[in-house]
Amino acid sequence: MSFFRSIKVRVWLRFEIVVLAMLAFTYVFLIALFPSFYSWSKTYEIEETFVKIRSNWTSEKIVDIVNQQAAEKKMYIEINFPKANYTYSANKLGGSLSIAFLSKDSFINSINESKNGKIYKNFRDEQEDNSVLMMGSYIGDRSNPEAYIFIFNYLEPIGTTVSIFVRQFVIVGIIMMILTVFMSAFFSAKISDPIIRINDSAKSLPQGKFDAKIERGDFDEIKQLSETLSSASYEISKSDDLRRELMANISHDLRTPLTMIKAYAEMIRDLSGDNPEKRERHLKVIIDETDRLSSLVTDILDLSKLQAGVTELHRELFNFSERLSSVISRFDIIKVNEGISIDLEAQEDIVLFADKTKIEQVVYNLINNAVIYAGDDNKVIVRLYKTDSGAIRFEVEDHGEGISPENLPYIWDRYYKVSERSATHKRAKMGSGIGLSIVKSVLEQHGFLFGAESSLGQGSKFWFEAPGYSEPVQEEIKPKHKLEIKINKKQ
Repeated sequence: MSFFRSIKVRVWLRFEIVVLAMLAFTYVFLIALFPSFYSWSKTYEIEETFVKIRSNWTSEKIVDIVNQQAAEKKMYIEINFPKANYTYSANKLGGSLSIAFLSKDSFINSINESKNGKIYKNFRDEQEDNSVLMMGSYIGDRSNPEAYIFIFNYLEPIGTTVSIFVRQFVIVGIIMMILTVFMSAFFSAKISDPIIRINDSAKSLPQGKFDAKIERGDFDEIKQLSETLSSASYEISKSDDLRRELMANISHDLRTPLTMIKAYAEMIRDLSGDNPEKRERHLKVIIDETDRLSSLVTDILDLSKLQAGVTELHRELFNFSERLSSVISRFDIIKVNEGISIDLEAQEDIVLFADKTKIEQVVYNLINNAVIYAGDDNKVIVRLYKTDSGAIRFEVEDHGEGISPENLPYIWDRYYKVSERSATHKRAKMGSGIGLSIVKSVLEQHGFLFGAESSLGQGSKFWFEAPGYSEPVQEEIKPKHKLEIKINKKQ
């Protein structure tokens, strides 16, 4: 049964059904309804002639018009003037016209008794062996007509004509069905074959064959489908590469502290267990590496919750300037051990309406990212100020190697690391590749505008902007506008 559900067979069958429907339509209207249509057409001709005579009744050329109508349409037209007891006729019909006088009085009575003052009669002209269609009506006032008009027209025998039509229809129908079989098969293959090949290419994606050639086809819809699948294949390929990189990154980030913990634990067991000074130093390394593991796991869980949309914002008003100083103080140990300088340029008493915990996480991740990629001057600049428009702007700037324009749009992606930075910087191994993804998710959830500016060899600047408030607001009040995400590329 799957054969009959295939697109090729269904398209072919639909072509055949359309042709059969067209043939049936042609048979009904060209053959079955031909006698009725022929009769209606003759009636229409007579009606048209009567309207022409009536509309020109007062014209001086009425006689010429009557003769012209009779000649053009091969009719017999008789006009009876009851007041003058005079009859005028124009005969272009031919044959015996005696039938027109047999029942003229009864015809006139029928006209007078009819609802609309008009009658139609069908009878046979035995001499010509033809059917005759007659229409009778009057001109002028119904109670005192100026004239009675009788128009006669032959209804030609159409039996032979219908027989010819039937034979032609059968021949044409057979030819059309034969042609349609081949044409429908061609067009169904033209439509379905590219889709089948696209489907075959799509089947290779789960097997990891992301470079399979995808058929484009001749139709715009199939081309669009092909382009969509190619784009999806590229994105899946990129996601697969990110997955492999993630496994490598996480494995490295987990293995390094675990190796350190094991090594120093063995050193305490074998060497420094009885030496308090060495034992404390070794235990400090174990604690630091354990904190590093805990931080990595926490980051992964936080990002998963943010991107799954299961976390809620608990907005409140807080002094952002004070909280910023508190976050920077967490880097004191790095300042001492690695000589990193973090310069804070912040306006006082800047109040922010946001989730305090999550914004502190954003600030920490941005500063930590700048510390990791600080340049030779080991200097990081943190700024907090109000713009001319009243928005609150936070910036973190480093003077490191910077980010190339082609990599800049991807720095917010989960687990993405710029290879040239990761490979060369002394503290790159500390990065898990998810800090900026957490930043992006939190700021998107708040509806804040954010971005990054960077130039190779000159460093990078990460920033975000939040709406500013001139008066205190209640916790349930939401920001008045949602800002779009914008990533600035600076060459």
